[in-house]
Amino acid sequence: MKNPTSGDGPMFRLWIAACSDWRPSHWSEVPPRATALEPVEDGVYSAAEAALFLEGFNGSMLGDQRPEIWAVAVPVVIRFEGDATVGDSIDGCAIQLAAAEAGQGGAGAPCAARSAAQANAPTTVGED
Repeated sequence: MKNPTSGDGPMFRLWIAACSDWRPSHWSEVPPRATALEPVEDGVYSAAEAALFLEGFNGSMLGDQRPEIWAVAVPVVIRFEGDATVGDSIDGCAIQLAAAEAGQGGAGAPCAARSAAQANAPTTVGED
């Protein structure tokens, strides 16, 4: 899977979808209508990675005569809500390493409360 912050081309999420009244003849075809059933994996893929997956999965569905289940690549853009931009005044946050490594977030209560408040506040630019 692709590094979502690398910025080296389009990114895609891959979805397994239900399709009806459609008969593809090649793995790269896109259904006119599809209903998302489940993501292939949490994360994003480059165009080359997506094409490899689609070729394998959709090729298998063609071989099994099951085009009602199809993998679809959906173009996505990753945005970091609440992230600072150059020149912003920023408040840091203490991270508790043990909790973060244990998958428990790692941010202390004051940091978590401040983050929630900041998520709803406009970013301040140019204040000293």
